Amino acid sequence: MASHFPLSKVTTTQLQQLTQALWSWSICGECSAGKSCHCQTEDCPWRRSTILTRFFQFYKEVTATYDADVKIGQRPGLRSHEDLLEIIEELKSNSEVTRMALLEKLFIDRPVRSDQERAINIAVRVMMMVNCSTSRQSSVILEHGSQQVPWGKDVTFAEFIASIFPKTDHPSIDDIKDNLRATKLKKRAGLRFEPTDDLRNHLKLDRKRAVVEIFHHTAFLKEQLRLTKDPPRNITVVDSLKLGVLPRALALETLATLQEILFPLRDAKSKALLLSLTSTTTQNFDTDILRFDSVTIRDRNHPEPISYHYFGSRLADLYEEMNNPTPRGMERWFERRSGARYVMMATIAGVFLAIFLGMASLALGGYQAWLSYQQWQHPVQISPP
Repeated sequence: MASHFPLSKVTTTQLQQLTQALWSWSICGECSAGKSCHCQTEDCPWRRSTILTRFFQFYKEVTATYDADVKIGQRPGLRSHEDLLEIIEELKSNSEVTRMALLEKLFIDRPVRSDQERAINIAVRVMMMVNCSTSRQSSVILEHGSQQVPWGKDVTFAEFIASIFPKTDHPSIDDIKDNLRATKLKKRAGLRFEPTDDLRNHLKLDRKRAVVEIFHHTAFLKEQLRLTKDPPRNITVVDSLKLGVLPRALALETLATLQEILFPLRDAKSKALLLSLTSTTTQNFDTDILRFDSVTIRDRNHPEPISYHYFGSRLADLYEEMNNPTPRGMERWFERRSGARYVMMATIAGVFLAIFLGMASLALGGYQAWLSYQQWQHPVQISPP
């Protein structure tokens, strides 16, 4: 019988194997032997492992929850971390494989299809930071944001990734991005920021809760960008996935929305807000978000323009929310648009003031009438001199 939670423990060696599978890290002998303190290789990538602490924590949390759903005599979809890395390697080597073909190739002797599906979902989640499923869900559920996005059985891996990150044009973004600092969104619209581990939910606004979801794993994004720094800028999604990474434009845009638009590190107030968000006692954002890297992920001689084709619509939503905040609390009684709402508030305040003054005048008139009546009933007798 399969053991419960077979991936609940993660060793340093397994984390090193993870980085090799994801980003082709070539780790030196000292670090591989657990002697990283004696590492003498300047370009050994394991030196960056401390920066990836938050991503490693995410990996441990995702894999620890896997409980094989099999019966006695059946083999689970994942028996070890090595099984999971095998799926990741297969997705890299053949990004044009369909989900069904992948299942049939990897799980010939494992009859429990639902458990196999879960194994693939976990691999995609670790590799691409996207929470996917095999079943199609309603558009209402998907819009909620916390649900899995379906990867159809006859859809290739590359087609799936391209479909969940569609590109659109938003020519006005350059005109508004300087006004979208998180500090302004917090002050003017009362918005809060919560971390998400699903890249699809980046910058998603929940107007009812006044919450903006932030994909905060910048260390993960930077590792992907290091792999695509030198290849041609116009590589396809298929070519990107062969390297095990998201499209470069998508990773760059995500990083720019964080470190250049919402939380520009040159701005003291923005940096102070980031410090509070990265605190382990508050939101626990990836602390790497405070670290600006340019040389290792970008070519200074060939600057790459960012067009905001992926998250432009969500940036526009934030700009609209800042200018016309969603009514909350007592403001729900008023119209949503700011100007009309303030006029309505002033009108109602004036009505209440008029009623108050009218009642006060009536009370004063009644009191004066009562005094006059008392004087008439009890006239004051003036004694003769």
